[in-house]
Amino acid sequence: MFAASAAIAAGLADCEPCFASAMARLMLGDSLVLAVLAASLPLVPNQEFSPVTHTFWSEVQPHGNHPYTYAFTAGLKAVQRQHFLEDLVDIWTSVVPHLGGGGRTLTGPELTLLYVDLSPAPPSAYKAAETGFVPTPHGPFPALTLASPDMTGSIEDLAERCGFPLYAWDTLPDLTDWALQQHPATLHPWGVRCIRHDGHSLTLGSPEHPAEATSEWIDTAQRAGSVLVLGLWSGGFTSLIHGVQAQEIFAVRARLQS
Repeated sequence: MFAASAAIAAGLADCEPCFASAMARLMLGDSLVLAVLAASLPLVPNQEFSPVTHTFWSEVQPHGNHPYTYAFTAGLKAVQRQHFLEDLVDIWTSVVPHLGGGGRTLTGPELTLLYVDLSPAPPSAYKAAETGFVPTPHGPFPALTLASPDMTGSIEDLAERCGFPLYAWDTLPDLTDWALQQHPATLHPWGVRCIRHDGHSLTLGSPEHPAEATSEWIDTAQRAGSVLVLGLWSGGFTSLIHGVQAQEIFAVRARLQS
């Protein structure tokens, strides 16, 4: 939603580079963002839109069913998704200047009831989720997943700000500057920390929310001297390969602190 707000703001400011950057992030984002933008979409008359947008207006929006809206956006192909997204952002960009104006210049809900939050997104928050083992050419390897309960974290944030690369299950990534953070007594992992070249540290996770870990996992991690940290993977370790093939997993190999 931060990327959506940025795209709308860039359209209002007529900043083409900013708009292109925000739209690129939206194309890689979750279908839920498309569904939210479309859920209360007003109809702008006398404008040309793509066939997928007209299909939404005629077949989906009349139902007023948000799960149905999400199912529609999640089922779009890449080109349809792009056209629908461009239309959604164009429409909301035209709506925003009229907010609070007291008039009904578009069909649909009263514009005074429509609200788009253009404030900066809250800081990304992560916590340790699950521990387990992932398949590698060297055998099962200990892994930790990170979650974002308040949904402020994202794959884009992990890739761009945190430098998590795409994970390939058939290779064991090289060690990085990330270090596993563990509870001093139980050794249960609670996150990872990286000291950047500029001297600033970046921490993902909280010591107040460690992940459960078996003695087997802890012993294996200590012998290996490192673990794989999978960003925002909640599908379970058994379905990991399918997620990798869909390029949905970003991971780093974090060393254990001595």
